[in-house]
Amino acid sequence: MGLRIFYHPEYYADIGEHVFPMEKYGLIVERLKSEGLVKEEEIITPYFPQNEDILLVHTREYLEKVKNISLSYRELMILEIPLTEQVVTAFYWHVGGTISALQIALERGVGINVGGGFHHAFPDHGEGFCLFNDIAISLKKGLEGKWFEKAIIVDCDLHQGNGNAFIFRDEERVFTLSIHQERNYPFPKMKSDLDIGLEDGTGDEEYLRLLGEALPSILDEFKPQVLFYIAGADPFKEDVLGGLRLSKGGLRRRDELVKEEANKRGIASVVTLGGGYAQKLEDTVDIHFQTIKVFLEK
Repeated sequence: MGLRIFYHPEYYADIGEHVFPMEKYGLIVERLKSEGLVKEEEIITPYFPQNEDILLVHTREYLEKVKNISLSYRELMILEIPLTEQVVTAFYWHVGGTISALQIALERGVGINVGGGFHHAFPDHGEGFCLFNDIAISLKKGLEGKWFEKAIIVDCDLHQGNGNAFIFRDEERVFTLSIHQERNYPFPKMKSDLDIGLEDGTGDEEYLRLLGEALPSILDEFKPQVLFYIAGADPFKEDVLGGLRLSKGGLRRRDELVKEEANKRGIASVVTLGGGYAQKLEDTVDIHFQTIKVFLEK
């Protein structure tokens, strides 16, 4: 079962005192192993992307500035994390993890990147902790290679997937769905194919009702072959950047809902983890672990 999981230790980069806990990736893998869900040899080193892969989405000018660690002060303020060679390497690996997860999903039905989901990155700049847009790069690589005909992004991160909405705004082969806290970052929001903007304080019942009403009909009408799932842990009620009120049980049911609707229709699922900023790091790790466990179960 574990041969669908991609991770590299360099997913982590030291960004100092920061709300984004990049150490979570290694902790998730340790939890997967300690609970017997996967063995060491079942954690696969992902593909390391080439610059040509990054350029499927990002501009050459932006990529050169990133590689030369020469973003302007304003660009760094929008990115909201420091830019170092270690950070650049980490994001290359995250992109590769999502490409690898896509490839194995098309073969085996599910591919899991223990990372990724960096949906705020635009072609010419990064935003909100997202240097490169791994989802968009992987999706465009798949379309260019004719690996599939149509795909849907189901973005269940707390924050709207503005980068993906912008990148795929005129792409008829991609459907973008974002369910998020409406009065939260980013401002302004881009227009997804479907935005479900939630009121502050929305909890399990309303969240699951709205997602459960929207997703099946979209899958039936759009008929994608691939579903890119951004399984953010940040709708959790104790997330320091969020104002939704989902419980761990509610988040597990969210994961089950997405998995079940994809499986019913024979749609390959590419799982990425997105954000998570709980007051206690172990809660974020627990929620991400739970997502992976759901998608590994038969």
